[in-house]
Amino acid sequence: MSGAGMQQSGSFWLPLVIAGGLVILTTWLGQLAERPKANGDGTIRHDPDYFVEDFNATAFDAAGKPRYRLAAVRMTHYMDDDSAELIAPRFVREGTGVARVVVRSLRGLVSSEGENVYFLGDVRMMSERAGNGSPIELTSEYLRVIPDSDLIRTDKPVLIKDGRAELRGGAMQADGKKNTLELTGRVKGIYENRH
Repeated sequence: MSGAGMQQSGSFWLPLVIAGGLVILTTWLGQLAERPKANGDGTIRHDPDYFVEDFNATAFDAAGKPRYRLAAVRMTHYMDDDSAELIAPRFVREGTGVARVVVRSLRGLVSSEGENVYFLGDVRMMSERAGNGSPIELTSEYLRVIPDSDLIRTDKPVLIKDGRAELRGGAMQADGKKNTLELTGRVKGIYENRH
């Protein structure tokens, strides 16, 4: 092979070798960045991998209409368990044929895949009524919302106000699909006849 042929062959392969090296380097760096950091004892550290200011997410039904929305002043995501912490979260359930429900709190947590949303500290929930009826208001220190099952639960004391009527309980479960509310643990109530 002549010297000119060797030079042409080398100039043909050089860009491919450089491109291949860049692909390998990029893949290696990507795997390194995705790998959770371990503590000295072998457990994976619970370090945030990203955060979002003014977080806002919406889930849609099969017809493309919003089912529920989750917003927060700040959302911090953790890679080790795919969870997220929320500052000042606000959850809104809405849709055709269901009462609009709004839940707010000081802090919140979202489990992996968004299956559970936990509201912590000064939790306030309001469920609107059809027509001109006054909304039902709930306060507690903790509330667990399971959006896909349309369930709301707490194992902490809860106060529910319906106009001037009040109900207090040690725990609560509300099922939006069955349209039921269950209070347990030293339930007390004040009912005022409106007539």
